[in-house]
Amino acid sequence: MQYFIPAWYQNGDWKENEQVWYRSRTVTEFDDTVKQIQLFFRKHVSPFKILLLGFSPNFRHFLHRQGVYHVPYWSCFDAMQGIDLDRMMLFSFHDLSWPDDVEFIYSPFAVIVQRNQKKYAQIEFAEDGNMFRVDMFRNDIRTCTNYYDDRGFMSCQIVYQDGIAYREQYFNADGVWKFARFMHDGHVLVNPKNNWYYVNLGQEKQQKTYQKLEYVNVDAMIAEVLRENLKTIPDTDIFMIAMHPLHSCVLAQTLKNRKTVLSFFARRLEENGIHDMDQQLIEEANVIVADKQATALRIQEQTGSQKAIRVITPYDSREEFGNSLHLPVQNILVAVDQIADNDFNTLVELLAYYILTVNHRARVCMFTRSSAYNRKGRLMHKARTALRAAHLDPELAREESGVTESQIDRQGRVRSIFSVSQCVDEMSVSQTLREQRIVVDLQAIPDQFLQIAAMSMGIPQITVRETDYMVDGKNGILIQDLSDLPDALHYYLSSIAHVNQAQIASYELGSQFTTRQLVQSWKEVIEDIEH
Repeated sequence: MQYFIPAWYQNGDWKENEQVWYRSRTVTEFDDTVKQIQLFFRKHVSPFKILLLGFSPNFRHFLHRQGVYHVPYWSCFDAMQGIDLDRMMLFSFHDLSWPDDVEFIYSPFAVIVQRNQKKYAQIEFAEDGNMFRVDMFRNDIRTCTNYYDDRGFMSCQIVYQDGIAYREQYFNADGVWKFARFMHDGHVLVNPKNNWYYVNLGQEKQQKTYQKLEYVNVDAMIAEVLRENLKTIPDTDIFMIAMHPLHSCVLAQTLKNRKTVLSFFARRLEENGIHDMDQQLIEEANVIVADKQATALRIQEQTGSQKAIRVITPYDSREEFGNSLHLPVQNILVAVDQIADNDFNTLVELLAYYILTVNHRARVCMFTRSSAYNRKGRLMHKARTALRAAHLDPELAREESGVTESQIDRQGRVRSIFSVSQCVDEMSVSQTLREQRIVVDLQAIPDQFLQIAAMSMGIPQITVRETDYMVDGKNGILIQDLSDLPDALHYYLSSIAHVNQAQIASYELGSQFTTRQLVQSWKEVIEDIEH
């Protein structure tokens, strides 16, 4: 049996990342654990269960979004709160007890509740349309926030003092508070009249009394509950751990002498680095898995560990087809997030001259994974500044502001050839790629998912270094200097035969990263540990 321990936390706290539907995600939900679970679930690699350590009252919605709703899981906070429900319920804000004199105002974003001409509450909805949060107000100051579980009850209440979070109180399905966490120092008080948690990770299910009525932090509670539940499963079972500093200390305490696989994901490693407790887990791990070679090298450099690291990409390749050949323009996707300002200016100048003097059909789509709300505007402003410095018309990077009926305002204006595509999650990356004729990623470390997606669609790539997903002369061109870019672009954009050759090479290269190959890699990892 395998147990996946994910790192689905919000801002370094033991909470899920559920958010209101009208705000775009600041980071994609996809990570290595999501892919591993999808793979194990859909391809029946091996029996498994998710061990969820964070507070996730809307976890069923998350599983549904990832296409793995029926995956078995155990929630540590469910055990701590004494919750024994596993199915979602229809639950509306009309089911809550409201004063008789309130008025509901339906805005395009949330439902506002007024009482005596003042704001009384604001009801928030998540991406799936489910109510998940209600903010309460007194004299226009927020007094508390109630978080609702998708199984039909209030799971947590945050109380505010002078607008600052003071206390979090957690409830069971019957509305009885189980424990309270105080925000100023993190200490936790357990309800002395209801001071038990569930032990139900194995087959048996029983109530166990907390060892204390006060804990220095919630980490200590999680460690106690997890340790007690782990006693119900055999030592031969394997734990797949998504490396994250928030739970490293807890897992280092509770999984000692257990069989473990550590999974490193580049985005998490970039955000959190490697800490002392991570080092302890690394030393005791049976297998270490990295999402790409660059991640593996960074782990070895930062830890000095001599352990072999297996590289298993979380992304699989599959033959897909875009529609770029059917468009009247030839779109060039250019990754710009890690490009230095001087190189960015040179890049804009080279691309503009190429389009103006060689290929009038080409267009440039600047690709960014940043979620900043003003990222598009800033990139277009940078492009206009670069064009102006090169004595070119800055209108070539004009932001389109809509279409008028007569088009009079567009007559005589130069056509814009630069645009921006802001792709936070993998789905938007794939959608954008379908209209691209060629991908240019000149970053020191190319975007892994962008490269695999381009390879899957047979799109030629231009890079400054070879990777597992781009081989020079096969499915792309390796350039040594920015000045080589126009010739490399013209090689593909001027000849459909060259595009077809790159497409065939891409599909051949992609055969190494199919779902079947990933399944085989994970089976080998499990067999290595078992034997």
